[in-house]
Amino acid sequence: MTHHEDQRVIIVGAGGFGREVLQYVREAYGADPRTHVAGFLDDNPATLQGFDLDCPVLGDTRTYRPQPEDRLLIAVGEPKTRAVLADRFREAGATFLRLIHPTAYVSGTASVGDGCILAPFATVGAHARIGEHSVLTFYASVGHDASVGRWCALSPHSVVNGGTRIGDRVFLGSHAVVNPLQSVGDDAKVAAGAVVYRPVPPSTIAAGNPAKTRPLW
Repeated sequence: MTHHEDQRVIIVGAGGFGREVLQYVREAYGADPRTHVAGFLDDNPATLQGFDLDCPVLGDTRTYRPQPEDRLLIAVGEPKTRAVLADRFREAGATFLRLIHPTAYVSGTASVGDGCILAPFATVGAHARIGEHSVLTFYASVGHDASVGRWCALSPHSVVNGGTRIGDRVFLGSHAVVNPLQSVGDDAKVAAGAVVYRPVPPSTIAAGNPAKTRPLW
């Protein structure tokens, strides 16, 4: 893993996922004195109240101005919100960290975009591609030659099998399975436990086994 000098990590979102990401950063970079977590950004300054953390809320997501040494991580699970926040900070000149937990497996022929978060035991197979700001949580896996778009969220134990195409802002629930060579369109959701055997159109939700789709709204 490549470390930049004097990285000041800023976690955007101080909720439960943000607190998990804090631990991931410390486990990934704990031995590197040049990298430390400065704190969180959250629109609710009281989000961390009741938690004994040594990282403060530094400000909100609208007024904070990224500094040259800052490396931001968007720790918000909802894909559309991730996209909004990532675009907001990109326009403000932010640089984003790519966080891969030490227990995650990433093939040497795979690519993982900036701003991505790979949680413990996530797996990315040969020649797979993960777009910017996507999240693979515990035991989420992406098979060989598959592609996952930007700002996606793959819940625990979700599976994207080989050759599959996942669009932008897609959410996969826990234990969701997308079978080989299938596709999931932009802004779609695959419900927890669903098994996808045919393409999922954009802006739909797929549920059941075999999964059936319906419009999200």
